[in-house]
Amino acid sequence: MGQSPGVSKWVVAALVSAGIFIALLDTTIVDIVLPKMMATLEADLYGIQWVIIAYFMGAAVSMTIVGWMAEAFGHRNTYLLGIVLFVGTSALCGVAPSLELMLVSRFVQGVAEGMMLPVGALILMDAFPPEERGLALGVYGLGASFAPAVGPSLGGFITEHLTWRWVFWVNVPIGLADALLVFLLLANVRGRQVRRLDIVGLCLLATSLMSFIVFISKGQEKGWLDSDFILRAFLVFVVTLVAFVVWEVKAASPLLPRRLFTNPNVILSLVAMAFVSMAAYGVFLMLPVYLQKLKGFTTLQAGLIMLPGSLAAAVTTLLSGVLSDRLPPKWVGSFFLLCMFITTWQFRTGFYEPRSAAVWDNFFWGLAMGGVFTPLFVIMLASLPQAEFSDASMVMNVVRLVFGSVGTAYATNVFTNRSASFYDALASRVEVSSPAATELLLRLGGSTGGQGFFVPEAETRVKASIQTLLQALASGEAFQATWRHLALWSLLALGATLFLRSVRGQGQAPLH
Repeated sequence: MGQSPGVSKWVVAALVSAGIFIALLDTTIVDIVLPKMMATLEADLYGIQWVIIAYFMGAAVSMTIVGWMAEAFGHRNTYLLGIVLFVGTSALCGVAPSLELMLVSRFVQGVAEGMMLPVGALILMDAFPPEERGLALGVYGLGASFAPAVGPSLGGFITEHLTWRWVFWVNVPIGLADALLVFLLLANVRGRQVRRLDIVGLCLLATSLMSFIVFISKGQEKGWLDSDFILRAFLVFVVTLVAFVVWEVKAASPLLPRRLFTNPNVILSLVAMAFVSMAAYGVFLMLPVYLQKLKGFTTLQAGLIMLPGSLAAAVTTLLSGVLSDRLPPKWVGSFFLLCMFITTWQFRTGFYEPRSAAVWDNFFWGLAMGGVFTPLFVIMLASLPQAEFSDASMVMNVVRLVFGSVGTAYATNVFTNRSASFYDALASRVEVSSPAATELLLRLGGSTGGQGFFVPEAETRVKASIQTLLQALASGEAFQATWRHLALWSLLALGATLFLRSVRGQGQAPLH
């Protein structure tokens, strides 16, 4: 057990959940306040996007080494270091007077998140008995699924009632209290054997992940491979990834145990996690955009619309963990993935859809999505000895991070392309000289001035209104197409899950 004698497993769960929550909250809550940060930090739209990218880059770097750190320094100490770094850099982000200091602080904050997430799962594995492993991961999943979903709601409230800097400062008291209690209450569990750190593999993997995140995050803006900058990032990613694979095959002490990738259940679990992360993070990105940009809701209103879905996701995240202890997790995950596909495909995003449609569709989508992640995590860990949990947890979180980024880029690309094509299709059907168009011009405020023809100023104004309406209709159709593209990724995740070998949720007995 990983806690001190007399400390309840639920106390451990509360401490870990608090840290996981504030770490993952920052993956979406900051999106809401970026426009307000631009003026204060004197940054343009492209510059401020690096506030998000720097965070993901930092997480990618630290996740490559956190498995070794957990073995060498212990689960509690590694997690504690992550919390302390996160609190310190949150305070720095809150007082940053310039974009440069903000980016440095966000990078280190991402490093802290990359340490906390994989090790948080390990601490819960230590605290809960093997027969409650699904429950433990369900508790872990509460923060992993609930925090990103509730981020826009909380961000909207903060931006309307406080300064944007409170988005970062709110982490400080929670993080400090969590760090103190973790230090006082949790025992430090170390691995039985500490591998030699593979410095070459670490550098190659970290460079590959960082360049890939830059490629995915900035590719759409810069025209993908038409840009020299994006082309260089892509080449660095490919070269370092190939070099990493070659090095890991030949290295005497590889960064990741080679046997981890010879286990079919591990590979299929990672494939399913990659697909479902693309679908989920694509929706996380596009739903606030739909509500605010197309439907015209304020940040706070959009957050409140999304809140029931966030609460639903929290419930099924925990429920799927409990079910995975009692039923084969393969079938628990398959059920929720099927529901996720259906609810994503049926999500209504038209221009004329009522507010209630977004509330209910997101509620049912949250119920389905929340139950997906925990069974996949349970299956992977149940297929491995506990000595490999730290590496498996790291790899699973890297997959979530990387393919979540891919999903956001994919959703943006689909929406942009479909919005333009739908607008062209609608506009091509409008004949200004037709009787129907003439009647529409009159209804929208056009005037003939008593001369039998339209006053130019009125005609220009009305044509602009028609153009705006056509763009709104096209955007609604483009959002619908984007959701259905994302639904197909959840269907692919279901396919990968069905090929998994069924295992017991509790897995193997712990080694320490």
